[in-house]
Order: sequence, then structure tokens, then C-alpha cells
Amino acid sequence: MKTLFDRVTATGAAAVAPLKKHPLLYRSLGLALSLVLYSAGVLAVDALTSIGFLVVLTAIYFLPALLRAWLLFYWQLRDEVAAWRGRGRRSGKAF
Repeated sequence: MKTLFDRVTATGAAAVAPLKKHPLLYRSLGLALSLVLYSAGVLAVDALTSIGFLVVLTAIYFLPALLRAWLLFYWQLRDEVAAWRGRGRRSGKAF
């Protein structure tokens, strides 16, 4: 019989398998999902309130989260392309 740890590990490996097969697709979907959620949040605030200033504040407040999702996508794609071309990982990277 498998232990609980082995079952959880096997389940996690099965969930990550498509990510290893098509990483660009899954990262693109994550980026698109973050853009949709950002837009939906701003539209929800706009629908629930009639204060335009609050909508602008909400959009500005959550903009760094959207920019972070884009930068993570870009950095991961850049590292994969560099690895594919045979270059090593950059040592001057901030994160």
C-alpha cells in the first residue's frame, strides 16, 4: 500500500505534467487570467459604485499586480529561450 505522502506526491506530479509539456501555453493562460481578473475587478467596482474616482483608484492600486504577472511571464520566457540557445542563466538578475 502506498503511504499518504506517496499519493500526494503522485497527484502533484500528475498535475504538473502538462506544465512541463507545454510551459508557454500555461504561462500565457496565467497572464491572460490575471488580465481578465484585473479588468473584471475594475468593472465590478465601476458597476457597484457611481464614484469615478474610486474606479481610478482601484485600477491604479491593482496595476502593480498585473505588471508583476507580465514581468514573471517575460522573465520565465527569456530564461527558457536563453537555455534553449545554450546560454546559462544570467547572474545579474534581480529576482
